[in-house]
Amino acid sequence: MSSSRSPAPEASEDHTSTAPLTPPEALGRDRPLKGIGYMIAAGLLFTMLDTGVKTLAQDYSPVQVVWARYVGHVVILLAWFVWLGKSSGGAMLKTGSLTGQCLRGLLLLGASTFAYLAFRSLPLLQVYVINFSSPLLVALLAVPLLKERVSWRQAMAIILGFAGVVICVGPVDWRSQPAILLPFGLTLCFALYQLTTRRFGRQDHPLTSLFYAGLAGAVVSSLVVPAFWSSIDPRDLPLFMFVGLMGAASQLTLIMAMRYAPASLVSPFLYLQIIWAALFGFVFFGDVPRPETWIGAALISVAGVMLAVSKKRSSS
Repeated sequence: MSSSRSPAPEASEDHTSTAPLTPPEALGRDRPLKGIGYMIAAGLLFTMLDTGVKTLAQDYSPVQVVWARYVGHVVILLAWFVWLGKSSGGAMLKTGSLTGQCLRGLLLLGASTFAYLAFRSLPLLQVYVINFSSPLLVALLAVPLLKERVSWRQAMAIILGFAGVVICVGPVDWRSQPAILLPFGLTLCFALYQLTTRRFGRQDHPLTSLFYAGLAGAVVSSLVVPAFWSSIDPRDLPLFMFVGLMGAASQLTLIMAMRYAPASLVSPFLYLQIIWAALFGFVFFGDVPRPETWIGAALISVAGVMLAVSKKRSSS
């Protein structure tokens, strides 16, 4: 799973020099159907990315796969910035908080590492369902960290969502199945990543935030990957390149969804990843979801939609 499954970083208020991805409010009007279409596409691309990751993780270290994902991410974005030209492309490299962006990148790298380790032994769908509780954890952690308030509707959504997680995981012997803890590490890192995005992401354009998140992951993974490196079979090179391409494409498609429609409208459509994950897991890995997984997925999805609707009401 790519580490970014929730709405993309919030846009900067000043986009005069970064017109290639102007936010909806600057466009003058939303385009809901276009935004929904991009969000559905983003969910499919994320699942394609994670399917490639799970395939590679059977034969290569997850650290090596993480490296390929982030290096490809940065190379593709740099190529796009060059294509935009010196003025617009150069503006994308300017950030109001380099430290904050690096912190975001390290948290996203942690989320990716936990996810790729989990994919080695757990079905795609189970990892997805647990990670979809991250918006609930964000709402919970925002109280002490960002001094935000939780309404009774949001509290009910959080309780319902975490009940779904418990049902999805089921009775587990943590000592004999330690891999089941990995998605929880993913969820915590990703929730903290979203909170730091709220804190620092507003200062920069979404593509700037996306670039530095990828750059931090590429630099750190490049430093440690020699210790985990194994020679790559030439037949696997296209799949490594595919992972890098999907890493950037999925995030960019997510940003496009946010460009054309409000997050509260399009975010629930990302839960269609549950369907994609079940389908891809069955076709490529022979995974048959347990009934408990579907029940947990339903509860978490309902909770996520409740949370999105509650946020929209409280902001209006």
